[in-house]
Amino acid sequence: MAVTKIWAIHDSVSRVVDYCTNPSKTKLSDLEQVLLYAADKGKTLDEGEQQYAVTGIGCRAESAAREMAAVQRRFGKAGGNVAYHAYQSFKTGEVTAEECHRIGVETARRLWGNDRQVLVATHFNTGTYHNHFVVNPVNMWTGKKLEAKYEVYYKLRDMSDRICKEHGLPVVKNPQRHKTARSVYFAEKDGEPTRYNLMRRALDEALTISSSWTELSAVLRKKGYVFVCDPYRRYATIRSLSAKKYMRTFRLGAEYDKEALQDRLLENQRDIRVTRRYFEFMRPYTREYARKNPPTEEYYRQRDFYLHLPRVTGLSFFRCVAIVLGVAPLYEKEYRQPLSAECREACRKLDRFTAEITLVCREHLDTPEDVQRFLARMDKEMDAITAARSKIRNKQRGCADPAERVELKKSCAACTAELSRLRKQKQTAYNMIEDNPKLKDLLVCELDAWVENDPYLSPREKQVLRNQQPSQEDKTII
Repeated sequence: MAVTKIWAIHDSVSRVVDYCTNPSKTKLSDLEQVLLYAADKGKTLDEGEQQYAVTGIGCRAESAAREMAAVQRRFGKAGGNVAYHAYQSFKTGEVTAEECHRIGVETARRLWGNDRQVLVATHFNTGTYHNHFVVNPVNMWTGKKLEAKYEVYYKLRDMSDRICKEHGLPVVKNPQRHKTARSVYFAEKDGEPTRYNLMRRALDEALTISSSWTELSAVLRKKGYVFVCDPYRRYATIRSLSAKKYMRTFRLGAEYDKEALQDRLLENQRDIRVTRRYFEFMRPYTREYARKNPPTEEYYRQRDFYLHLPRVTGLSFFRCVAIVLGVAPLYEKEYRQPLSAECREACRKLDRFTAEITLVCREHLDTPEDVQRFLARMDKEMDAITAARSKIRNKQRGCADPAERVELKKSCAACTAELSRLRKQKQTAYNMIEDNPKLKDLLVCELDAWVENDPYLSPREKQVLRNQQPSQEDKTII
């Protein structure tokens, strides 16, 4: 079963060609010593021979970028979409390297081989065999350009499925577009905290101490999620406490659909230790527990901090953000891990938030007016440095002394470096204005999570604290 995708390239044909022909991705001798070289389908590689599964259709593989660019220049269509980059990926163990490359070449020949130049490269860098296609959008004979429409993708998918069936391979019965954003996809691939993998982690942890839907919902509530599932619902749904829309759990993976979750809960019912762990984790409010375990001084410090979050402003606001995200300590070495799912996900932007906090502390930006004055000062400094650099460049053009020209170049480079530093500070200030309401929401989410997990608050006290939300005017104050 092969999955496909195609997208337009706007910057450079050579860049994508260099990626597809990268030896570290196309070399297959580590796993299979024999590989069909597409230029000669009847010949397999010798055991010690180093070759790459790269084939050019309508062009030579070693000069594909130059030949595609030449066709585009000949018809005067070198701008816009300079190429289409597509892939055709198979499941692990479904095909051999030889068969994968043969299917890729056949797919490219049937779709574009008569009219367009195509480079086909077989990779194995992801652990599965997959083909990359680099397609010249300009027709070799008529110069007509291929438009970036959904029709291009559907033709590729249909042709790939047809050829897979001819080779006796299964196809995807109900194909759907990948709905995850590219930034989220690569963040999950790098192990960074995202909305989806945090939900998976919370579900996995909750399933180890729950044996019923009610217990699972209660545990997830303390972890910052609202979980809904009952016999009258077809799907189980989940959302964070501050989110407005639910998400069906099966979108997190097949192991999180309603039937799979129910099976795991039934298994837990046979283990008495699960029930014990559940009551240890929940620890509901009781006067007896408060009497036997009186609050400590550390607890009161944390309580004062969290109750102060909704109304914090100025420098204290960014200090609280740093504490909530675990960047700064609450008292001395008392660092806190984020409690809410939103704050744990926001840790992906720690570099950005750290730059904003540093700028606020260094420039003493307490109000929006302070930020506007800072931006105006940055503009004046940048204009002055730009004018000075222009004068230096004018002197450099008419300078005949080599030593003086070297000094002028150094001065010009210093001005450019200073301009780069000021631009970064200016962008950080703009980011601070943009992130301010989002950071206010993060503090509110953290307060909600703390209230939900506090064992010394009664249900009535928790409800009162949840209702103390900041107004919209408070969210605009730095």
